[in-house]
Parts: sequence; C-alpha cells; structure tokens
Amino acid sequence: MRFVDEPHGRYAVALLLRVLGISESTYYDWVRQAEQPCDRDEVDRGLLSNIRDIWTASGGTYGADRVHQQLRRDGIGVGRNASSG
Repeated sequence: MRFVDEPHGRYAVALLLRVLGISESTYYDWVRQAEQPCDRDEVDRGLLSNIRDIWTASGGTYGADRVHQQLRRDGIGVGRNASSG
C-alpha cells in the first residue's frame, strides 16, 4: 500500500488501485486501520518491541526459543507457536 501513498504526480489514487486490482474500500480500510489501530495491534507492537530489545541485547544471537524463555522470565506470557499473520 505504500506505493499508492507515494506521490505519483498525475496519477490518481483510484487509477492506481484499479491498475493494481485493489478495491477502494479495501485500501481505505487499510488506511483507517493504520491511523486507528485496534487494541490488539497496539499490544502486538509492544510485544514486538520487547522481542527486538531481547534479541538486540543478545547481540542478535537469540533464536525464538531463547527469546520466548526471556519473555517468560520477564513475566510476559505469550504462546510460543503464534503465527505471524
């Protein structure tokens, strides 16, 4: 969607969406969600920040198992096999 948001001078958003085969309602729903994330999205962003901090502190050596263990030690309960949607 970033491509559509970038200024393209003479091309209208509606034309770009039509060429890309994306409905306007889908695009504007995506824009709304980006501007007003739901509570779950906010929680996920916080968790991702924690994961990055743990991984960075490990010098980039921790894999998923060690990151998960550290999250548990830090009192953050998460499922180990959560899929990344």
